[in-house]
Amino acid sequence: MSQTILLVEDDANIRQMLSIALGAEGYQCIGVASVREALSTFTQHHPDLVILDLGLPDGEGSEVLKRIRESSRLPVLVLSARDQEIDKVDLLSRGANDYVSKPFGVRELVARVKVLLRDFNPIVEPTIPTRKMGKIELDISERRLLVEGHSIALAPKEVQLLDELTKHPGAFISQQELLRRIWGLHHSEDTHYIRILVRQLRKKVDPFYTDLIETMPKQGYRIMVNKPETN
Repeated sequence: MSQTILLVEDDANIRQMLSIALGAEGYQCIGVASVREALSTFTQHHPDLVILDLGLPDGEGSEVLKRIRESSRLPVLVLSARDQEIDKVDLLSRGANDYVSKPFGVRELVARVKVLLRDFNPIVEPTIPTRKMGKIELDISERRLLVEGHSIALAPKEVQLLDELTKHPGAFISQQELLRRIWGLHHSEDTHYIRILVRQLRKKVDPFYTDLIETMPKQGYRIMVNKPETN
């Protein structure tokens, strides 16, 4: 049975080009041009992967990503002319699996689609919905961190990062291993993703709990939950 790809792109020429290229690889493509069409088609057809443009005539593609992540872990590949690193990492932290900048090579994009579908595992490994360590509590299901009564909202990738680090408090996890666990095998060398994600998370947490995540050169990152008390 062929896999279905939802292609959300308002440029008809790009939609046609990608539909032909992906169709030649055996995929079934459904092309739409707006946020409204994307959400209704996603609900109706349950695709295996979404290729998502950000600039749509009736809104931002990031809204589609947000709605998808409320109910599904399926791969989402963002396709956009915005090529600043901070834009890419922001979308990746919100739950995108990959990011391709326009203009792009069709063969490269098809290759990335194949990798995403190959690596995707729809089975979510069981995890404890809440995890308490010292003065912090991670609520994975609600995507929030509680620090001495303060509730901090977390983006999907921030939750995944804290989930991985808090499974073994005090143990270092390398950048490559975190990238593999959070973004997949094909991002194992994109260490700047982790650096920016950690920086964003520290900005949220530091006002209430400083040095929650420790960085050690050549070793990676670890969670610090049993810090010595200061007078």
